[in-house]
Amino acid sequence: MTGNPRTTLLDEPAVSPPGEVFTLSRWFARLSVASELPELNAFLTALLGPYFVPTAGADPGAVTVSVRCSPELPVARGDLDAVPRSPQLWLDEDGPRMVVLEHLSDTMVTLRDMEEDSDPVLISVNRGERAVRLDIAEDTPRSRRAVVRLVAFLLSAQLHSGGVPVLHGSAVARGGQAVAVFGNSGSGKSTLAFLASTLAGWDFVSDDTLLAWDEGPGGPLAVSGAPRRLGIGVGALAGHPAREGFETHPLRRYGDAPVGPLPMPSANSWSREGRVRLYCDIDEFTAITGTRCAQHAEPAGIVLPVADPHMSGWTVAADTSGDPVPELEPTSGRALRYFVDYLGILAPRPFDARARARVLDGLGRLPRVRVRYGPDVNADFPRFWAEVTEALGLASASGERRPC
Repeated sequence: MTGNPRTTLLDEPAVSPPGEVFTLSRWFARLSVASELPELNAFLTALLGPYFVPTAGADPGAVTVSVRCSPELPVARGDLDAVPRSPQLWLDEDGPRMVVLEHLSDTMVTLRDMEEDSDPVLISVNRGERAVRLDIAEDTPRSRRAVVRLVAFLLSAQLHSGGVPVLHGSAVARGGQAVAVFGNSGSGKSTLAFLASTLAGWDFVSDDTLLAWDEGPGGPLAVSGAPRRLGIGVGALAGHPAREGFETHPLRRYGDAPVGPLPMPSANSWSREGRVRLYCDIDEFTAITGTRCAQHAEPAGIVLPVADPHMSGWTVAADTSGDPVPELEPTSGRALRYFVDYLGILAPRPFDARARARVLDGLGRLPRVRVRYGPDVNADFPRFWAEVTEALGLASASGERRPC
């Protein structure tokens, strides 16, 4: 690429590239994608499902994204020094660097720097037309992963800017009803969601991040997940039938190779300081465990856990105090880096403060239980989870153990 990036990219005719045209949506967020990369739809579905499920065709009211392969881009070799930029316009929000090359009133050209497992993408924006163009140097799995992450960001940022709270929690569901798990980092949220979905027969909703919304005053609440990699602690895999599968299944996070033998879990694996995690995408998780996923569900109760590495067994107690739960406060700060449009790529939508307050109030009124459990919970997890859900006033969750 030579010359002014704005001239070479933004001044070109807004013609959809040949190939697939499809729409991704979640609640009021919509993204119309036109891609010249073959089978990008299937690739997006594997990594973003079940949260953003595509439908065929364009949506004229959606933000449009065109995806192209541009071999002339100098970033093909990560040669960022060859790209002229404004040094004062630089964002590094504890994630991939975003280098602003051109920034005018209604247009912008931004370079998303490479990560460990993805390549750079050149992002050209026309806010007036609500159009975004993504250029990659070559069609590789690394480049596609970068495109997937940007597509997920463009949808998630629409939701957040409209008022959807981002919560630090996990969830599983059965029969359209969800149990949400909230707590501080290291409290055992992810472990409970993993074990409930793989050992107690519940559907997986989310690991570590929850979005919540409703369809209007008096309407039912809904919680959904966000398309991020799952982090599974080795402590949760103690005696688990899927342990060998996670050790031998090729995983994208590790270069499409098996992670190999995992360290034997110890009591320390259940502490924040001693935990060791492996990471997998949602399609890899379902392939290894046979777990079903739920796109969304109506929250029916809240679990507030404490994973205690020195404890044997568990305790379950209903929380009837009515006190506010700090963990239900929306996520803030750097934890929102995947949901906040810091650079103003998208035209902002009206923020629905009333809906946000209504959703948070509804979550705060749900029945909740406090649980404390030790490492041996794995050996009898269906019985433990049945006690938890019964304390919430839900039907027994014992279920049959699903083969892995």
